[in-house]
Amino acid sequence: MTLEHDKSDDSLSQQFMDALSDEFLKQTGFGIYAYLTPLEVNNAYQEFQQHQMPIHHFTHSYVRAYI
Repeated sequence: MTLEHDKSDDSLSQQFMDALSDEFLKQTGFGIYAYLTPLEVNNAYQEFQQHQMPIHHFTHSYVRAYI
C-alpha cells in the first residue's frame, strides 16, 4: 500500500512541476529553473499540498506572486 501511495505522490509531484514550469514559460518565457532552485520547487510543492486547489490555479497564482 505504501508503494502505491508513493507512485501516486510521484505522479502528482511530476504533474505539479510540469504545470509550474509551463506557467513560468507562459508568463516569463523561461522555465522553472531559471527562477527557482530545486529546493524552492520542493517548497512550492509542499505549499501546494497544504492548499486544496487545482494545480493550475495554484501555479498561476504562485508565478504571478513570484514575478
